[in-house]
Amino acid sequence: MTAEWWADALCAQIDPGIFAPDVCNAATVREPKATCSKCPVEAVCLEGALEEEQGLSPQMRCGIRGGKTPRERAAIDKPRRRPAAA
Repeated sequence: MTAEWWADALCAQIDPGIFAPDVCNAATVREPKATCSKCPVEAVCLEGALEEEQGLSPQMRCGIRGGKTPRERAAIDKPRRRPAAA
C-alpha cells in the first residue's frame, strides 16, 4: 500500500484486526464493510487488492479490502481476466 492514499484510509485509524476475520460471515464483515463504505479511498484500495491478488482463488485472498470479502474480490477479478473476444 502506498503512503499517498493509505494516509486517508479509515482502516488506518482503527483496529486493523477487524479487517482480517478468521471466517467471513455476516457478523464478522459488518463492521469492516461499514467502515469501507465511508472511506474516501475505498475504490483505490479495492483496485490495489485486485491487482495484488490477480488470478488467486478466494482461499488465497485474505481479509476485507476495498469493502469486499475475498470471495467478492475473486468474483470481480474473474471477468477481468477473461481474454477479449475476437
